[in-house]
Amino acid sequence: MKRNRGIKSKHVLILMTVLCLISIILTVNTRDRVSPIERSVAYIVVPMQRGIMSFGGWIQDKVDFVSNIRHLEEENETLQERVYQLEQDNNNLQQDRFELDRLRELYDLDEKYADYPKVGARVIGKDPGNWYNNFLIDKGSNDGLKVNMNVIAGNGLVGYISEVGPNYSKVVSIIDDVSSVSGMFLRTSDLGIVNGSRQLMDQGYLTVENINRDANIVNGDEVVTSHISDLYLQGILIGTIREIQEVPNSLTKSALLEPAVNFNHLQEVLVITELKQVD
Repeated sequence: MKRNRGIKSKHVLILMTVLCLISIILTVNTRDRVSPIERSVAYIVVPMQRGIMSFGGWIQDKVDFVSNIRHLEEENETLQERVYQLEQDNNNLQQDRFELDRLRELYDLDEKYADYPKVGARVIGKDPGNWYNNFLIDKGSNDGLKVNMNVIAGNGLVGYISEVGPNYSKVVSIIDDVSSVSGMFLRTSDLGIVNGSRQLMDQGYLTVENINRDANIVNGDEVVTSHISDLYLQGILIGTIREIQEVPNSLTKSALLEPAVNFNHLQEVLVITELKQVD
């Protein structure tokens, strides 16, 4: 008990001393003349007061600094989320634009061959490798598709349907090694055989063989499916001649043809639902 009373008395004494010192400081600040004792006390206390006030200001600055850092971190997180959302929106807009361009291309192709009935389809699978020499589409017999129906995309001929299931079809394209198309030079009506070659497609070309040696063909001539083909409908663009190759001591010559379709990127196609009628 006595010890507790001693502690309480000590606290009271300290409090009274502080109050007295504050009273002396206030008195010194409000009087024109001070006593030597007051001046001595003020000499000791005033610097302490200034130090305490300075330390308090330093603490407040640190608190404000930490608070500003937290605020900046929150703003940075908000801005990063906004940037991410804008990037996502931009990607979505680009995808929409690319899809719109592809659909517009299909629409133009549909108008180009308006005489033929067609069904649109999406590519859902392909053989390994870069080229779409064999691939699957998401339409089949349930949609009226049949084997040997012609497939088009881009600016012209893709290939033909080789196999049909209820909800899918397999397409063999004109760049496949087994493909052979009877073609006709649109400007001169000369004939030739367009052969597929995946190896040559690495350079971006197909070959046109068995062209009459005297045929007046030039680079830039367009080649379309001919009327004598037993598989392909007449008049579908196959591609454009890029190089003519003369064969010495031969009755024929050959040429390199750039396809009208980008066989490295195929996502949608049109299937012509009319079969070639063979007599």
